[in-house]
Amino acid sequence: MKFKKKQKKISVGPNPGIKYVASMVKGETIGFKKMAEMIEKSSTVSRGDIQAVLDLMASTTVWMVEAGHPVRYDGFGIFTPTAKVKAVDNPDDVTTETIGRIGMRFTPTVEIKNKINSVSKNIDPID
Repeated sequence: MKFKKKQKKISVGPNPGIKYVASMVKGETIGFKKMAEMIEKSSTVSRGDIQAVLDLMASTTVWMVEAGHPVRYDGFGIFTPTAKVKAVDNPDDVTTETIGRIGMRFTPTVEIKNKINSVSKNIDPID
C-alpha cells in the first residue's frame, strides 16, 4: 500500500501548527465491470455471467438488509442493518418519528482484518 508525506495544519490539541503525516495514495475505484473482467481471466466463467452474479449479489444484499437481515459473505464479512434512534421517556412516544437515519455497516472477518493490517507499506517523499 502506498503513502506519501503530506504537510497538514493542525489547529487543535497540545501542539498545534504545521505537521507532517503519511497520506494514503488511493488507486482507481474498481467496480463490478472491472472485477468481472479480472475474475474472468482467472476462471472458466464468462465475464457476462460474473457481472450478472455480482449485480444480483449487490441487489439481493440491499434487499435483505432493507428487510432487516444481516448478510454474511463467508470469508469476507457481514453487512448489518443499522439505525440511529432517539430515546424518549414514554413507550407511547416511540414512533417512526423517533427513528432517524437508517444505514448499513460492513464488518470484515478477522482474517480479512488481519490481511489488511499486515499489508506492506511504503512512503513516497513530499510532492
